Amino acid sequence: LFDFARIEQAPQEDAEGNAMAADPLPEPPEKMEIWGWRNYGYKSWFKVVEAEALGLDEEKVCEWARENVPKFVLIQDYAFSGTQVELDQLKARLDRAGGDRSTLSAEDQTILIVLDLADIDIDDFVAKGATAEGRTTRQFDKRAASAFLTQQFQKLWTQKKVRFDIDIDGPTLNVFAEDEAIGFPVRLHRRSTGFRWYVSFAWKFTHASDGEFENCILLLEEPGVHLHYSGQRDLLGVFDSLSENNTVLYTTHLASMVDQSAPERVRIVESTGKHLSLTHGVVSKQRAPMAVIESALGLTSDLSGMLGNRKVLIVEGGTDALILSKLSGLLKSGDRVGLSDQIYMWPAQTSTKAPMYAAFAIGQRWDAAVLLDTDDAGNTAKEKISEMQLKAVAEDEGYEFRVLMMGAASGVKKTDVAIEDIFPDNFFRECVNRAYGIMIQDSDLPADGSTLIAKRVESVLKNRHGRSLDKKLVLTEMLQVFDSWQKVDDLPDGVAETSEKLFKAVNASFNFE
Repeated sequence: LFDFARIEQAPQEDAEGNAMAADPLPEPPEKMEIWGWRNYGYKSWFKVVEAEALGLDEEKVCEWARENVPKFVLIQDYAFSGTQVELDQLKARLDRAGGDRSTLSAEDQTILIVLDLADIDIDDFVAKGATAEGRTTRQFDKRAASAFLTQQFQKLWTQKKVRFDIDIDGPTLNVFAEDEAIGFPVRLHRRSTGFRWYVSFAWKFTHASDGEFENCILLLEEPGVHLHYSGQRDLLGVFDSLSENNTVLYTTHLASMVDQSAPERVRIVESTGKHLSLTHGVVSKQRAPMAVIESALGLTSDLSGMLGNRKVLIVEGGTDALILSKLSGLLKSGDRVGLSDQIYMWPAQTSTKAPMYAAFAIGQRWDAAVLLDTDDAGNTAKEKISEMQLKAVAEDEGYEFRVLMMGAASGVKKTDVAIEDIFPDNFFRECVNRAYGIMIQDSDLPADGSTLIAKRVESVLKNRHGRSLDKKLVLTEMLQVFDSWQKVDDLPDGVAETSEKLFKAVNASFNFE
């Protein structure tokens, strides 16, 4: 019903980075409706086609489209130096452009956005600078602008609290940023490239969405490329939050910008000859995109090749792999059944990321399985694997993928079962006591809620001692105990039987005795 046209008019710069006059924009095609003024560096048009043939009133369709067609926000150029700006010169450049911002540099557009967010008209703002009364009024305007920009930026920047201050001296505008922890304002152009990138993104998107951060299709090219690793992970969290009310689409070559907990969101763009194709999933036949996915999963090409020649058991994390390896070794030393030597354990980072590992294994046609805790997180991961139809994909290719749940595989009689629940409850509780130097008793553990020993102990740890459970700290204590176990008989009561049943179930799923 709709045809869309986009006429690119990117700002032109000379060799020294100065803005140059751009060619005038072409006229929109006949009967095109002008739409989409928030597309930075672009103008967009749409027109209704075949409305009459469909028995629709063209004017009413156009009216509906203007209200309902999504607002595309293209943020392609993040250039924002943060240097001082002469407002009178900026106004002159805008006047020469006939008010058309799309012909201005990205730097000029960003400053105009700052003024828009502050509800400041540049003509009025410059005029106020000519009188003492006007300059006083302008001080209130810039304080309001500073407060609003700080508030909006904080919604998209969670690493630390930053306060912005717009300072105006005559026609000169400067932007200062002050970290709360430091308490000293620094001119924005002296901050890192990554921080200035985030500032530009936050303010542009605030402007495009009218401060509501909703009902937009947000398009970004290589976001986060100037951010350090933790900043990139924070940015993924921002995108996840924005996706509740927006569609977010971004391109990246960074492994750290691939959200491992959401493999269903990944699309790989491949180029073959003169054609482009889009692959839904985390597997490509081309080396370059696979290098990104493998890096996101902590793989090297050598390790990937080794996994492809083994039976692969995906477990929820490194702790699971360490515990299962120790138990398997002890069982085998006592002529009991451990994990088959032909099965390689591949730890995912968490249960939420296990579906990403599963999707990759299936796409690589590996003979694989995933072992998940029987708890809310494990059940959610199992459901996501089911929704992605990974088992069906494997079967269509003539091989098998298995999903094993810890409770059913080990035979532990609890509603919720994690790796720690293979051991008696008092074993894990005593490891926690030694790790934290406290004394939690069996009688202290809550009897309602989850049956996971880790959650029951953590409840007491938080309520009585005000501390969160650090499983890595507890694992250190567990490993010290593990080192004292030399034979099967050294294991706590019932552990040998439970772990052997688990290994038999895993082996049987791969058709091993």
